[in-house]
Amino acid sequence: MTRKVILLGAAFLGMLAVRPARAQDPIVSVKEVSARLGAHPLPREDEIALGGSATMSLVDTAKIKQYGIKGMHEGARVTVTRIAPDRIRIECDEMEPVPAKSAVTLRVANDGTLSPAPAPERPAPKPPL
Repeated sequence: MTRKVILLGAAFLGMLAVRPARAQDPIVSVKEVSARLGAHPLPREDEIALGGSATMSLVDTAKIKQYGIKGMHEGARVTVTRIAPDRIRIECDEMEPVPAKSAVTLRVANDGTLSPAPAPERPAPKPPL
């Protein structure tokens, strides 16, 4: 009886250890994202991990306008946060000449490139009944 319980437990633990294989998440390079956004990255990490962020300073306002962030001036703070394996959130804010803030969520392709169009926002969860 004890031997059966041990074998059953070992089989159960073996099933827990086996997980389905997932495709590798795309690598989001700080250097590549900053070049596409027209921003200068602060010296830090090379990649943006899931849940991580990178702070940059806006240099070329024309480049960031292509992604839907308008009205910002040179020197504005740009924060890029990886909110999902295939999505990043770009927030741009400045205090001078007037306080302004703009944000957009973009998709990340498997090769790490950004989509030119904003990703559709996910619907808000329904409130519990």
